Amino acid sequence: MHTSSQPIVAGWHVRELNKDGRLPAYVLPAIPAIVPGHVHLDLQRAGAIGDPFERMNERGAAWIDETDWVYETTFQIDEPLEGKTYLAFDGIDTVADIHLNDHLVASVDNMFYAHEFDVTSLLNVGENALKVTIYSAVEVGRKRMAEWEAAGHPTTVHGTDNWGPRSFVRKAQYMYGWDWGPILRSAGLWQGVRLVNVPAARITDWRYEVAFSPDGREAIVAFDVTVDRATDAPLSLTLDLFDVTAWGEPVDASLPDAITVDLAADTSRAQVAFIVTNPKRWWPNGTENATDRAPHLYGVEAVLRAGDDEIDSRTTRIGLRTAQLVHDPDVDGKGEGFTFRINGVDIFIKGANWIPADSFPSRLATQSDTSDFEFDVDDDRVIDQICLARDAGMNMLRVWGGGLYESEHFYSLCDEQGILVWQDFPHACAYYPDVDEYAAAAKVEATQAIRRLRMHPSLVLWCGNNENDELYVNQWINPVPSRFLGEHLYHDVYPKAIEAEDPGRAYWPGSPYGGDNPSSPDFGDRHNWDVWHGRGDWKFYTEDKSRFCSEFGFASSCGLSAWNDVLDEEDRSPYSTVVRWHDKTRKGYDVYLGMVKLHYPDPQNIEEMVYFTQINQAEALKYGIEHYRRNKGRCWGTIVWQINDCWPVHSWAMIDSTPEPKAAYYAAKSFYAPVLVSLVDEGETAAVHVVNDLLDPVRGTLHIVAETFDGRQLAEASYQITAEANSAATVAQFDLKALKGLERQALVYAEFESAGSPLADNFLLFAEPKEWQLSRPGLDVEITLVDDEFEIQVTAKSFAPYVWLRLSDDEPLFENAVDDGDNFFHLRAGSTRMVHVAAREGLETVDELKARLLVASF
Repeated sequence: MHTSSQPIVAGWHVRELNKDGRLPAYVLPAIPAIVPGHVHLDLQRAGAIGDPFERMNERGAAWIDETDWVYETTFQIDEPLEGKTYLAFDGIDTVADIHLNDHLVASVDNMFYAHEFDVTSLLNVGENALKVTIYSAVEVGRKRMAEWEAAGHPTTVHGTDNWGPRSFVRKAQYMYGWDWGPILRSAGLWQGVRLVNVPAARITDWRYEVAFSPDGREAIVAFDVTVDRATDAPLSLTLDLFDVTAWGEPVDASLPDAITVDLAADTSRAQVAFIVTNPKRWWPNGTENATDRAPHLYGVEAVLRAGDDEIDSRTTRIGLRTAQLVHDPDVDGKGEGFTFRINGVDIFIKGANWIPADSFPSRLATQSDTSDFEFDVDDDRVIDQICLARDAGMNMLRVWGGGLYESEHFYSLCDEQGILVWQDFPHACAYYPDVDEYAAAAKVEATQAIRRLRMHPSLVLWCGNNENDELYVNQWINPVPSRFLGEHLYHDVYPKAIEAEDPGRAYWPGSPYGGDNPSSPDFGDRHNWDVWHGRGDWKFYTEDKSRFCSEFGFASSCGLSAWNDVLDEEDRSPYSTVVRWHDKTRKGYDVYLGMVKLHYPDPQNIEEMVYFTQINQAEALKYGIEHYRRNKGRCWGTIVWQINDCWPVHSWAMIDSTPEPKAAYYAAKSFYAPVLVSLVDEGETAAVHVVNDLLDPVRGTLHIVAETFDGRQLAEASYQITAEANSAATVAQFDLKALKGLERQALVYAEFESAGSPLADNFLLFAEPKEWQLSRPGLDVEITLVDDEFEIQVTAKSFAPYVWLRLSDDEPLFENAVDDGDNFFHLRAGSTRMVHVAAREGLETVDELKARLLVASF
């Protein structure tokens, strides 16, 4: 009687569809296929193509995207099945016909959501044949675009990135190529295929709302559960609410008793409400300096029964919190804010944009089954990157509109780690058809996405698109169409879907958006690409007065390990053809490196290219983010472009595709820390700012010293200060007269201590790094092994900027997010830094690490 799900994973083959009558000898025959998967990966395993990431193989694989593909398998049913049976596809990429036992089951054309079909009458006892024909998304897009234009709809210049075939197929837009990603559109059954049998009934959907009493001491948690019936028999539904810690271990049984409700024969919905006394609220990362400000989660279990028989169940975790997007007008009426208010507290957002972590998303964990806490994660990259985001002090990830609605485990990890989620609907940098069948399809897509994700407390914002309003208003391409193509989706379809399905969640029509100019610094959120694409140097970030900067960044190289995955020996030069091919920034490769050479030397080899581009990116983000944080009160957030990569490439990512953190990631541990000390050179003095994002005041001592690179003290001062809760303030002016004439050989260092423990520190340097007058740093390295963890102690005789620890074979030194990673740091003369690295296979003894460890500085 219990609902069951049988994966269909065995026996799959894929073949090229011979649509133009070629001789069989010239048509690729059936080859083994892995489902979930993508056709490029099957072709690579079969030896038909090389790895598309390696060298310039991307270019040679273009023919695959112009081809139609047929996936086929058979599966067995041993005996007749009771009730209803559904054929479920958790994700098809993208336009496809589905045949079961030679019957057309359905035609589908959306990559972003699951498809399910009642096939009860089509199944055989014994062998069943399943065939999925997937049509070229490029060819389908071209045909639909031609039909749109022939029908007299508004249009503009086609064949551009902003109006072309990708606008007409609901497929991840980044797969068409981006300024950090390859053109690998691909096709495939990119998520699981299942046969779902429902003998009696199953739970198909649920939602919850939370209302707090005025004093916050009670929370009413109301659930609405929907049931799909295969029988008219009476049913009962039991809901249980319980306390959980990470990964669902029960710790507290003091919550209300489970509640059971009966469902009459004609009833398919149940509503249940719990009253929770002294509720523990869910808080974002970085506010938990008090014990009651953690990202607390409650477990919920729903059990459906027919009589005494359990026939279906679901389990998930929820968080009790309030979340608002606040647009308070300025007193002078010249603008309005853009602030996330969580549990009544304005939170400064310290985040990054998230793109899919692979060009072939089937290689990532794509769980669709939310019935268990023990998530079966197939790929550790997503876990590592979310944990790295947490450890860098981030409290938000924006799931960018050129990617995907991410997997269940992505949002569950964000729930667990206190990472707020800003979720774009998947439209980016283009005009889109938005009426008739396109509007109807958008409503279906949005409804399913909202229903799938609305249980997650981390989700705080739905956003209509990425940069499409700016595309139209600022006329990226001409002629401008007679109306804003896509506007109907962002201003009608999506807000109505949210009002119907998730009314408590904030919606924002686009990013950037606000005022007459979508990138106005006075309204809404802003993308600051004027620095990278316009002014050309990161020192112009301080001219931006954004209320909320949701995109900005500087590019750098991926790490050496990532390069080793895709280069041959002859490619290992900063100026090789292959290294240039892996630059998609559209800036011009020499211009991109030229912006690095404003501050750092010309890289002579690939190691220097990695080092100089990465420390330049780190300084760029540090400079910009400290500026935005100092302006807290006007500015309420920064979302860096971007945290991650989908392949080895020059890009704006802080973590490359392996995933190995770059220098900018390690810098983020300071510039995104809850307490920040920021120093600004004002000529005669340095302004000293302290930002406190904690929700309690912090009292302590601020020590400031000016010294030469060899450690000779020039000036010092100490201040007793209080960093008020959730504040930013200038706390001191430090005299710089003693440094006059020594700008290329001296620094200022500040450290803020509280209760005897350092909370934050920072450096102020004056000349360009390539002009510094540095002595040999005299680095001394001591390594000990304690309980399967290496302690690496690095001491500098004189100032050692950007100390870089790596392994001689270019493998990442830090294996995963558990390591207490620190890298690319400054050491003052006579100072020491301790770095922790977990022992692992091949790196188990002190001698093994000594033989492989390289330590250098600028």
